[in-house]
Amino acid sequence: MSLNIFDWLFIISGVIYFLSIIGIFISVKKGREKLVRGFGTVMLSLMIPLSLVFINYLLIGQELWIMIFMILILAYLVVELLLDYIFKIDFRTKASRHIPYIILEYIACFGFIGISFTINENLGWLMSILFWAMLASLIYLYSGKKKEFKM
Repeated sequence: MSLNIFDWLFIISGVIYFLSIIGIFISVKKGREKLVRGFGTVMLSLMIPLSLVFINYLLIGQELWIMIFMILILAYLVVELLLDYIFKIDFRTKASRHIPYIILEYIACFGFIGISFTINENLGWLMSILFWAMLASLIYLYSGKKKEFKM
């Protein structure tokens, strides 16, 4: 497996991305606010290596679909930074604001998976497994919560 430094940077960033989200979901369930903030900060720090990967992909003329996914991954991280850290907007309580955020988050996830498969099939499967682990942690987060119905 002979990957260049930028491929490794992308793969490591993807692993950290998924593990950070898993950590956030579990920490929220456990009520550990400092851990949530820590995992969020780690995830947001991925803007730096992913920007380097993006610049490299731009310079080498990477395929358009890969470039689009890279832009969307970076856009998700910027949106996360703006909403949770800079403006501190409580966008998760209103579906009209939360659903577009969730869609962008899942597009970023699929971007990590798709690009990883173009780098190396085994690493693509690793990223897929991490995605499913993320979904399992999301189920864990919402397990035991009862939804209120208002009539």
